[in-house]
Amino acid sequence: MAREGGPPVAGAPCAGDAPRHRWPFACRDVQVDAFRSHLDDDRVLALLLTGPAGVGKSRLAEECLRHAERAGHRVERAVTGEAHSPLPLGALMHLLPPDAPVTDPVRLFRTAVEAFAPPTGSGRPRRAVVRVDDLPLLDNASAVLLGHLLRRGAVFLLATVRTPAPASDVVDSFAPDPGTRRIDLPPFGAAETREVVRTALGGAVEHVTLRHLAEQSRGIPLLLRELVTAAVGAGRLVRENGLWRLTGPLPEPMRPAAVMRSRLDRVGARRRRVLELLSLCGPLPLDAVTGEFGEEDVEALEELGLLRVRVDGRRTVCAVDHPLFGEVVRNGVPAARRREVFREQADRLAATGARRREDALRLVSWRLAAGLPVGTATLLAAARIARHVRDYPAVVRLLAGVPRQEADFDVWLLRGEAHHHTGDSAAAEECLRTAEELAERDEDLVTVVMERTQNLYWGLGDARRTLEVNSRAAARLDAVGRRVLRINEAAYRLYAGRVPDALRLLSDADDVAVPRLRMWAQLQRSLALCYVGRAEESVELARAVHEELTAAERDQRPGCASSHASGPAIYRVAALTDAGRGEEARAVGREAFESAVAARALMPQIWLAAHLGRCELIAGHFTTAQEWFTEALGLARARGFRRAAAFAGAGLAAVHAQAGRPAAAREALASLDGVDVERQQATFFMRQLALAWSSAVRGTPHTAVRILLAAAERARETGMAVHEGWLLADAARLGAAARVGVRLAELAAAGDSRLTAVRADLAAALTGPGHHPLRATADRLGRLGLDMAAAEAAREASARAARAGDGKAAASAAVLSRRLLARCGTERVSAPSPQPAEARPLTRRERDVARLAADGLTSHEIAARLVVSVRTVDNHLHRAYRKLGVSSRRELAAADWPDSPGRGTDAPAVP
Repeated sequence: MAREGGPPVAGAPCAGDAPRHRWPFACRDVQVDAFRSHLDDDRVLALLLTGPAGVGKSRLAEECLRHAERAGHRVERAVTGEAHSPLPLGALMHLLPPDAPVTDPVRLFRTAVEAFAPPTGSGRPRRAVVRVDDLPLLDNASAVLLGHLLRRGAVFLLATVRTPAPASDVVDSFAPDPGTRRIDLPPFGAAETREVVRTALGGAVEHVTLRHLAEQSRGIPLLLRELVTAAVGAGRLVRENGLWRLTGPLPEPMRPAAVMRSRLDRVGARRRRVLELLSLCGPLPLDAVTGEFGEEDVEALEELGLLRVRVDGRRTVCAVDHPLFGEVVRNGVPAARRREVFREQADRLAATGARRREDALRLVSWRLAAGLPVGTATLLAAARIARHVRDYPAVVRLLAGVPRQEADFDVWLLRGEAHHHTGDSAAAEECLRTAEELAERDEDLVTVVMERTQNLYWGLGDARRTLEVNSRAAARLDAVGRRVLRINEAAYRLYAGRVPDALRLLSDADDVAVPRLRMWAQLQRSLALCYVGRAEESVELARAVHEELTAAERDQRPGCASSHASGPAIYRVAALTDAGRGEEARAVGREAFESAVAARALMPQIWLAAHLGRCELIAGHFTTAQEWFTEALGLARARGFRRAAAFAGAGLAAVHAQAGRPAAAREALASLDGVDVERQQATFFMRQLALAWSSAVRGTPHTAVRILLAAAERARETGMAVHEGWLLADAARLGAAARVGVRLAELAAAGDSRLTAVRADLAAALTGPGHHPLRATADRLGRLGLDMAAAEAAREASARAARAGDGKAAASAAVLSRRLLARCGTERVSAPSPQPAEARPLTRRERDVARLAADGLTSHEIAARLVVSVRTVDNHLHRAYRKLGVSSRRELAAADWPDSPGRGTDAPAVP
């Protein structure tokens, strides 16, 4: 058998380290066509190419970029990697104009939109296409700016995402968007493997050989190329009589990362340094690399397929050939060697003058990565960008490099704010106290005091110092500044239960000239109105502020999730809950919670979760309430937010207590240790609820009632009518309806809360005789979503009706109680036990007859269908009516049917 020459085209190595030419791009036409279609669709903003390592995502992205460029689109590449992540916007700054205002993040974002605006002229405007390899490596600020550009219609994002991969905030900020499309890149099948190998080798390939290659590579293109390269280089894949075939075994299967490591192991020390440089600092200008190492090393590595040279705009650059290879190289570089590489490159670039804008960016990034000092002005500008996108950990990291003697007011203020939002309240207080000492202008003093009092109250839980700091600063200010801090004082007096004082201080909230300050004042006023029982006024004010601030944030940061937009939703959820509009509270709260998660806004996440838990607790949905309170408590404890942890812990304790778990309630109440609960009224009242229900569960309802009535009196003294109504209503549920009914009626008459009104109705119905008022109250409670209280009222109505000999009413109320308890889930109140009144199940035949009657069949038609007499049908129907508490076929169709033995809710078994 005559052996012929080596492979004439792509991938034709003849030895282990032989040249590796670029393999053909094949078998991805469907994906390229999908990219073209998405790019032409203005509704599509981003395309994510996903798949396992080595499946060809980067190669496909490069081919798509070429198609876009040929079609007339501007194409750009974001720069991701270790050297660029320390600096906000490090991945995109080289794409911005040289005069971009980096010290003003708002103007910077606007400048970016203008820079990427499609050129106007004949024909349809074409968006720029920005490619991002390994999207999770993108820095947060660059991700936010890209989202801004996408939603402005300036840019189309083409990004690769390796799967499976750990959760990524960056990926999560794009993936759920309705404008994002995804292409899951599958491994090659047998047919694709055959086509690629034949094209690469330039001739026919034996079928058995193809099968072995497909099996060993598992369809992963990167592994397939390595197998073919190694087999040809070792003389095991040869061409005989025009046919390529294996003459020896293939190497054992390897993972893509292991393949990359094996290739790296065959590179000499000098050339390995080239790869380390490009993996850490690349891509780099070709002349910079050849100037340091020589053209021979670069050409050799390019021939081996380890690095790639490309034209990028007006420059020629070189980079590692594959992102996975860069990752493998970086992982093998010790920390000390990394710092050395970054330091060498920073020194070399500084010596040349760093004339280009991107050179200055690289210089700062490399100095940060090397642990070298960077100018305070540069760090402050970067920290402002990070703060603009709410990346507070980056603010802390960047400003940590500013020497204390160089830190001015702005540095200390940003540091303090960032520490507060990342949960280090003690560090925040130190920074903010220093900033207050350095404040020279009134507006600076107001700004830092607002931030400092927030950290003192919510972070450190110190109500006394909060008001002291506020009062001391107000004495140094003019009338305008004092008015601002008067609003601030009102907020903390409100939280401490001084509601009348707060309302007085907030009386002119609508007249504040500064929009954001006015909205802050209005939110506090909405909460105060909620507390005093003016529910609908509170809901409307909170809604207006929430929508106004959301619109302002959307205009300033289009497409960016915002903590400023999600924060006001806390007040809106509270107002809706206490107005008896639970469904709306859930919808607003869940949407805002998702927005807070996307914005990485921890404090809004905590308080939204806690207030959603309170909404579910009031409804009697204990499982869901426990989930929300547990999440809020876990987040608050992890970051040291003691007041938030106390509120969530009190709510969780109330859930456990009502569900009959007093030991778990005591454990949850431990969250209140070290917090001055006496000055945090909402938390105090939930704690008292937990203590009262724990007493009721232990069999001492009189003690429970005493606790509730004492707490209700305190709520009355502080002006917190909505909490007073809650406490009195629970006392009524525990047997004290006659003692609380008059006061509940007064509260209902003084306010407009549907929740308070129905609680007053419940107390009156429990006190009065008869079952009809209780049944009507149960219906109203159910319509408001207070399912547990409604189930209890329906159960009592059923019992009273049974004692009065009204079987129909008793059965109807029993069915209602069962349905309401089903909505509550598996967790039930343990004292008093809300077990449903006995609702007798239908027999199988009664259910069959009732189903057909509810569907509109006459008794004659049912008799014919079931092959029984009409009288038998009527007897079964009459018994079903009694059990279900209905009196007509129309009522039968709408009734809730108890399960029947052995049948559940199955349709009737009819012939």
